[in-house]
Amino acid sequence: MQFRLPSSPITIPCSRRRALSLLGTAAGFGLVRTLQGEARASTEAQRRFTSVNHPAFPDGSIIRTRRGDVLPEALANGATLFHEHVRGSELNLLIEEVQAAGHDGVTCLVDAATGRRSPAAVKALDTLSAQTDVHLVMSGGYFEDVGFALYPVRVSEMSEDELVEELVQDAVTQRWGALGEIASSLEMRPDERKVFRAVSRTHVRTGLPIFTHTPHESCPSCATDQMDVIESQGVDLSRVAIGHMATLTAEHDPLGTHTAIARRGPFIGLDTVGHEMGRSQIPEADKVRMVMDLLDAGFEDQILLSSDMANPRQFKANWGHGYSTVLMQFVPKLKYAGVPERTIRKILIDNPRHFLAFVPGTA
Repeated sequence: MQFRLPSSPITIPCSRRRALSLLGTAAGFGLVRTLQGEARASTEAQRRFTSVNHPAFPDGSIIRTRRGDVLPEALANGATLFHEHVRGSELNLLIEEVQAAGHDGVTCLVDAATGRRSPAAVKALDTLSAQTDVHLVMSGGYFEDVGFALYPVRVSEMSEDELVEELVQDAVTQRWGALGEIASSLEMRPDERKVFRAVSRTHVRTGLPIFTHTPHESCPSCATDQMDVIESQGVDLSRVAIGHMATLTAEHDPLGTHTAIARRGPFIGLDTVGHEMGRSQIPEADKVRMVMDLLDAGFEDQILLSSDMANPRQFKANWGHGYSTVLMQFVPKLKYAGVPERTIRKILIDNPRHFLAFVPGTA
């Protein structure tokens, strides 16, 4: 690729790695202005996101949305973000935020759960779905990351079998489309292992894909622990996304960790991109490098992007990018670094459809 100095006819040869260096270190060559211009210029292209090919799915595969079960082809025209938090105290504002994300090119949002949903929460999500053009997928499960959040006492007291039955019942009656976000702490506790086993057994009965939470403080061993427990229950790891893999610090060798995970089959969830995370201060340039390194290593089919957006202060109404932050903040950086449009579309459209599509089990 080439890089042109602002207000200058001089064009400088610029490799992807050099572009990434510029991205992370300086606006001295007008980088901020360049990125802003590319973001504006790419807005129309983002609204026209389409699948790069016609991927095959197993017979009987569906994606379970709040509007009903749809064929994977229904999500072929727009980005799917596999880990967001679609919630807010003002329903009308939330409707506007989701609809605005749809205008920017988002066709589907997966609403991550951190605890058991109340009937009111389910009703609110259904109301939201009925009043926007964006597909919504409800996920479910329990969340514990010591120092951040703990299980309700009842979850710790339940037997594994009781927990499986509750999860299966809720998944069926509330029509979940995924299991997540399933969390563990820096050191996996016995009750967390129980929940991971129960979630894995729920997957075996329902077919629902699983996405996880690893601590934002950078924990490469957490991914290994999660995969070991999940796989021990007979789960095909290709039906799993290991989450928060963009929170790994340089000292924990992101590429080496990502490669070791990807070789076992899961998706690599880079689901904290496009905005600042309070517990994870990883520069966006480092996150772009993670994507590029995974592409160079041959794992483009296993990359998933999302923002884990849960803070109303980042809504468009509050001068943020809301649920569009991946498209409006992160994708232009990928383009600037030299990631091809076709590859970006595969990551945003085809990979999440492969993750979310499942053949319903008998429960």
